Amino acid sequence: MSQDGLLNEQEILDGLFETAANLPEETVFIGRLGLRVTLRGLTSSKVDAIRERCTIRKTTKGQVTEKIDSELFNAALIKEATASLEVVKKGEDSRETQSLKLSGWGDDRLISRLKLSGGEEAVRRLLLAGELDAVGDKVLEISGFGVDIDDLKN
Repeated sequence: MSQDGLLNEQEILDGLFETAANLPEETVFIGRLGLRVTLRGLTSSKVDAIRERCTIRKTTKGQVTEKIDSELFNAALIKEATASLEVVKKGEDSRETQSLKLSGWGDDRLISRLKLSGGEEAVRRLLLAGELDAVGDKVLEISGFGVDIDDLKN
């Protein structure tokens, strides 16, 4: 910082790049499963790549139709955005809790026990349809989707 207390151009740009590199995070708790999931926002290129992978294309009479497999899309978003995953269980004394940190949805302890192909399948197997939608929406929200223009003006 300069002597007069003002930031120079480089310091202002450094602040911008640092903020852009630090993706927002939010933790959700899925009470039914006792799962604490910390989600990290995704960049637009990451969301676009997931959307492309989850798009089913059919050609009928020369017309191409596209449809997104929303269950797969939400599962892929959740798997990709999960920064940390933890199982939390209350002990017999309800004030006492124990937790087990997992390395993510693809943790071997989940995959091997449930005989799954990977993290996306674990998300689809463990979460109910409504939970899948709600957590997928939360990923998009912290990734900046649904931001109102008024929010951008302030």
